[in-house]
Amino acid sequence: MLSLHFNKQALMNNLKSNDMMVYAITTLALLMTLLLQGAIKGHLKPEYFAYALIVSFAFCAWAIVDRKFCQLNAKRNKKA
Repeated sequence: MLSLHFNKQALMNNLKSNDMMVYAITTLALLMTLLLQGAIKGHLKPEYFAYALIVSFAFCAWAIVDRKFCQLNAKRNKKA
């Protein structure tokens, strides 16, 4: 059997360093979970996917704004 070996810690550090990558992977995981749930239950509505995308975008925007304010706060504290 083929064995795939990779450095998991390096992968995790790379993913943690980029917030956009984290939110993109989380969004894909959420959409795949919805797809799996729809396949099991049999009644999947497109509104669920739209809602998932809107919520993921909102969290991504929140993270961007939070990062900017933290950077701004750090600069203010550094000057004082």
